[in-house]
Amino acid sequence: MEKSDLRLLISIDDRVIAGDIQSLLEESEIYTILSSDNPASSVLGTYGFNSTESIDVMINEDDYKRAVEILSDSPYNELVSNV
Repeated sequence: MEKSDLRLLISIDDRVIAGDIQSLLEESEIYTILSSDNPASSVLGTYGFNSTESIDVMINEDDYKRAVEILSDSPYNELVSNV
């Protein structure tokens, strides 16, 4: 998959929810990439620092419509209501 084949599905500031969304999509064979604007935040969180980050959930362009449908039928439907 080339970088140009990727499309932003959502941006979210909660790493746990991003991981849940990643698992949900990958159960349907939609492979994802989580990209953080602050990669050190997960390490800082381990030491008790409350750092902020924005996580982009990236998917293959061809899977976009199906991913939105899957999330629309999930507990995370409010995240894709404006997509």
